[in-house]
Amino acid sequence: MTRQDPPRPDARRLDRRAFLVATGFSFAGAVGAGCSRAPEKRAVAPAIQPVEYTPGRSYRVASTCAACSAGCGLLVECRDGRPVKLEGNPGHPLSRGGLCPVGQASILGLYDRQRLRGPRIAGAESTWKAVDAAIGERLAAIRANGQGIRLLTGTVTSPTTAAWIRRFLASFADARQVVFDPGSCSAILAAHSRTHGARVLPRYRFDKAELVVGIDADFLGTWISPVEFTAGYTAGRDPDLPGARFSRHVQFESRLSVTGAKADTRVIVAPSERRGVVGRLASRIAGLAGVDLSLKLPSLPQRLAAVVDELATQLWAHRGASLVVSGEEEVGAQALGNFVNHALGNYGRTLDVAHPSRQRAGDDAAVHALVEELTASAPGVGALFVHGANPVYALPGGERLAEALARLPLVVSFAPRIDETSRRAHFVCPEPHDLEAWGDVEAVAGIVSFLQPAIPPFGDTRTLAESLAAWMGEPRPMPELLPAQWPDRAFRERVLHDGYGEIERAPQAIGEFTVDAREADAPEAPAAGGLALVLYSTVGIRDEAHAGNPWLQELPDPITKMVWDNYACLSPAAAEGIGVAQGDVVRVEAVAGAGGETAVELPVLVQPGQHDGVVAVALGYGSEGTRRFADLGPEWLDKRPTVNAAGRVGASATPLLEFRAESLRRAGRAVRVVPTGETRELAGTQGHQSIAVPDGLAPAGAERRPLVQQTTLAALRAPGGDPALAAPPAHGELWPEDHEYPGHRWGMVIDLSRCTGCSACVIACQIENNVPVVGKDEVRRNREMHWLRVDRYYDERPGGGVDVLHQPMMCHHCERAPCETVCPLLATVHSEEGLNQQVYNRCVGTRYCANNCPYKVRRFNWFEYPWPDPLANLVLNPDVTVRSRGVMEKCSLCVQRIQEARIDAQARGAPLAEGDIQTACQQSCPAGAIAFGDRNDAGSRVSRLIRGARHYRVLEELGVRPAVGYLAVVRNR
Repeated sequence: MTRQDPPRPDARRLDRRAFLVATGFSFAGAVGAGCSRAPEKRAVAPAIQPVEYTPGRSYRVASTCAACSAGCGLLVECRDGRPVKLEGNPGHPLSRGGLCPVGQASILGLYDRQRLRGPRIAGAESTWKAVDAAIGERLAAIRANGQGIRLLTGTVTSPTTAAWIRRFLASFADARQVVFDPGSCSAILAAHSRTHGARVLPRYRFDKAELVVGIDADFLGTWISPVEFTAGYTAGRDPDLPGARFSRHVQFESRLSVTGAKADTRVIVAPSERRGVVGRLASRIAGLAGVDLSLKLPSLPQRLAAVVDELATQLWAHRGASLVVSGEEEVGAQALGNFVNHALGNYGRTLDVAHPSRQRAGDDAAVHALVEELTASAPGVGALFVHGANPVYALPGGERLAEALARLPLVVSFAPRIDETSRRAHFVCPEPHDLEAWGDVEAVAGIVSFLQPAIPPFGDTRTLAESLAAWMGEPRPMPELLPAQWPDRAFRERVLHDGYGEIERAPQAIGEFTVDAREADAPEAPAAGGLALVLYSTVGIRDEAHAGNPWLQELPDPITKMVWDNYACLSPAAAEGIGVAQGDVVRVEAVAGAGGETAVELPVLVQPGQHDGVVAVALGYGSEGTRRFADLGPEWLDKRPTVNAAGRVGASATPLLEFRAESLRRAGRAVRVVPTGETRELAGTQGHQSIAVPDGLAPAGAERRPLVQQTTLAALRAPGGDPALAAPPAHGELWPEDHEYPGHRWGMVIDLSRCTGCSACVIACQIENNVPVVGKDEVRRNREMHWLRVDRYYDERPGGGVDVLHQPMMCHHCERAPCETVCPLLATVHSEEGLNQQVYNRCVGTRYCANNCPYKVRRFNWFEYPWPDPLANLVLNPDVTVRSRGVMEKCSLCVQRIQEARIDAQARGAPLAEGDIQTACQQSCPAGAIAFGDRNDAGSRVSRLIRGARHYRVLEELGVRPAVGYLAVVRNR
């Protein structure tokens, strides 16, 4: 095929190809170049071979993820000078080799055509010389007039950047930095200022805790540093080694979160009850410790009070080896949580305040004061610099703030793209992408890592430190600023090579512990007839900065399995009480509050496991960044399934936020939910919800499908083990003989007890294998293309509530594969190493194989999704064929990685060893739940797990002999 000019959209018809043309980068970068052939170019070999570089072979660069403030270690896989894949650095002490979906998908932003390539003045492209001169003149005028300077930033974990911020602000008489995080931990910081005399965020050591209590803290999903916490959490939960520690986890929450789904015991509470839980826990612990707390407790339901009293006794039995974490946005409630950890002796063991975290330093009280200062009738602020934040979108009353920015003499944004705030800035000084910039990160005191460029910059951009240095008359590039901050060359080289370095930091000065329980006031309960609002972040769309990434928009939410939208989550009882069903559009109204009446219209999603008095809505949607997914104009509204009538994905729930006391509250506000009479179909990737067998289909005595097996720790470690995990009886065989595997025999085992459902594996597979994004409408038609899915099942428990079970599902590479027997063209065949191979050139799309697959893991490519974009196509993995329409595709167990490892082993003159091959899903799993290896090697990890008591295969009774197995879920109850 040859490349053709793009078709122009027809005014009478907007076909699929025209839609993809209109979306531009949104789909092109995600799906690549299709079968279009690139123009021929002359290749010239270098006269001298570059060191450690072979054309066509991948190499890795150690760096640091900057998609959020967690500071996870990166290994950037590059091919011919361009990054194609981000993976976790196994040696990094925080992330330990894992990487979340947002971090992996951030590579797509490098090849974004909407990223600014240079500075702008009043919306027009300009040069740094002109920008520096103009900003210098205005700063001089501001100094002369005695006006103030404000720098609004996200959390800055870079010591070099922080040093230049201090120097820049010190040059003005009235200047200060204000830190804002959309997912703020401001209440935790303020509470430690009260109780410890220092505004610090502890480093939470889940790996050292034997009993974990979470109160509205989604630490395995989105809270602070989920990759770090997941690695620590799973490290302390080993059910197979006799006598090994297996921590117990109790979670109190109002909505069903990733962390709550993983808990051994999950307790559903209303937002107004969470403070009561902390207070009663503190009171009971104080009584056991012989301390008079003099705490006035709010009333709790009897069932909840009994749970808390029993938990207090268990915590007391685990003094020094327990951990209580809370996501409460009330400073007083956090102070009580600090008391609980202090009385239990957890500080210095499972909480480290001597070497604290620097991952979320936002100050909600300072942000509120800044907003009031800027919106005053006569503000004394002369200049506002905005870095790593989008306050016009992310703060309530954004329109009022936008009007205030128009009155300021100087507004400078450092945003890499045009967003709600940078659109109103006088100057936009864009920063480079993290993969084309130098930088440093100290996310936790004493652990330092660097960012180093993996590709030359695509445009003329500067980091914040470089811009501040230029405006102070000391223009220097970042490669010169870093050595000034880290003068030890040997240390710098070690950090660049290893990806991190550890240094001695003086312990944080901490005062004598004190707590005044009277400062912890109970939140207001919802008004009569209303519901309590819970605003949250999703695993894929942490905030609006990531909403323009199509990989993340099409990533199924681990709990709801929905894509391309946000929604109003209601429990089944709440939805029935209001008279709405899934897909009905409701108006969520909040009347009380300083901002006056605010509302947002959203479709309903009926969510089991949620409190009946709660409506939960995801933040980060409906932003300027999602306009890229709109098509050409309002005449196509009925054919724009990916965006809404406003041309955006989802609706912004930011107006429902409110400042109260010292915090920006995301939970507890009283709202009304009013049906509008409209309906909007949601796009989900899973219609089967329960592992219970439907009525009328169950054989006598059967209650559950054996898709996900689970047991308790006590039953597993009892003499003889859990009889429910016994292998099923052997069945008769229809096949006359077995396959022979004289060499390797590849297989995979997934530990469901470790898997949190975070879906990092789904994004890893998509990037590694050039899996296309299809859009909301195609997902609604069940035509999503993910090679790997994570099934989520609800298991109802006696007395109410549900257990949630996650099960990654991909091609099982069956030894007696049903797909192979029905393909008329031998397009799917079995290899001598146990892989089910798909030959794209033979496939004509009969789809017989998909019909015959019991696991439903084969994907039919309906369309030529891609559009040739020379820049966006750079994200493609050249080791994997980009498929054209009309073929069947599915998981290959990363056969390209197997081949690469084989070639490397042959070059070394050594056989393949354990660990030489890691599939993409395995490598980036934060929980270490996936094992891949040679089943013919009795000493391999896969073989050992297969011999274990928890191992089983899904639908083993069919006799297809899958090469993928699972380990049963274990709960500590």
